[in-house]
Amino acid sequence: MTYPRFSDTEFQRRNNLARDLMRREGLSALVIFGNSGINRHNEANVFWLTNYLDLHHNYLIFPLEGEATLLTGLVNHVPNARAVSVIVDTRWGSYDPAKEIVAKLKKDGVAKGRVGLVGINATFGMGMPYQHYKTLCDSLPEVEWIDVTRDYARLRVIKSEEEFDWLKIAAEFTDETVAALENEIRIGMTEYDLIGIIEASYRRKGGQPHIAFLRSMPMDAPTACVPAQNVTDRVIQKGDVIIMEISASYWGYSGQIHRPIAVGQDPTPEWRKLFEVGEQAYGRICEAMRPEANEGDVIKAASVIGESGYRIYDDLIHGYGVDIHPPLIDQSCCDYWIDSKPAPAGRTFAEDMAMVVQPNPITPDERMGLQVGALTRVTKNGALSLQNYPMKFVVAKG
Repeated sequence: MTYPRFSDTEFQRRNNLARDLMRREGLSALVIFGNSGINRHNEANVFWLTNYLDLHHNYLIFPLEGEATLLTGLVNHVPNARAVSVIVDTRWGSYDPAKEIVAKLKKDGVAKGRVGLVGINATFGMGMPYQHYKTLCDSLPEVEWIDVTRDYARLRVIKSEEEFDWLKIAAEFTDETVAALENEIRIGMTEYDLIGIIEASYRRKGGQPHIAFLRSMPMDAPTACVPAQNVTDRVIQKGDVIIMEISASYWGYSGQIHRPIAVGQDPTPEWRKLFEVGEQAYGRICEAMRPEANEGDVIKAASVIGESGYRIYDDLIHGYGVDIHPPLIDQSCCDYWIDSKPAPAGRTFAEDMAMVVQPNPITPDERMGLQVGALTRVTKNGALSLQNYPMKFVVAKG
């Protein structure tokens, strides 16, 4: 029995990056928290150094010198965690993991100085539970606790070749979800059935679920501009459109694809136009997204959306891999299209970033919208799709 695992060389690369960060910031250790949110993708920061994705919560104590310790949240997770993790000292964190963290730091001689805290997501200010943090502060009053969540996450932005190998597998799993829907959707099914088709397409091949957002509605009477995170028992009918965003994962690494599906007939002119604008914006963004290009360049490239009288609701682009991270452009970019003013440069792109490009146009009244996009890799020649499923408005015969 084996679990997917990166090479020792890859983990050494990551360890070196983490310890370089610690030296720059004068840190004696990192305390990294993760939980099972968003189908375990809130484990990204722990997972990157351990190979382990817990189904509850865990902590990694990673000293500048010495051996790391992985504390699982639940005791019955320990046997499997030890089989999966690259951390030799993998054990239960007890019902009071903060005390275990304190004991580990003291054992490593870290009772004062600076210790870095890595939470789940700096953008949303999501860190470790307050009770755990208070115990650390009360038990080690001479330690200065430094939040380095954002700095640590930057270490994961540029992907290695091994990581892209895993992303390609995840992209293939994700492609297969759309192919399965195209072939298996039948009039009379419910949205629940569609979720069953999606997950069945990759589960038997070792894929893991991440997200499957979708919404069905009549093309001639649209009611929403984005997919729903919670599906219903609505029955699929001829003339429906299904809008969706799907990510299947390979051991934490996820693909992502966005395609609309028309059921039992070709898309109507109104829907066809919406798709063509999204497709055009997608191509322009991919061409613009080169090393040293910036967010302002991408916003300008996507201006066809605003020029066509549409807006976006979701992000235009975002970094990806295990979780969502910068560079990220949200719906505020619409303001630059409306006023025809140049967008600020923002962050710069670099070769080997993994980026989701998703110019999902909607009507200003939010009556209708669709998803057009894919996971891509930034190269010298622009962003190249890792998703091989055709860029098309899918028609399911039903």
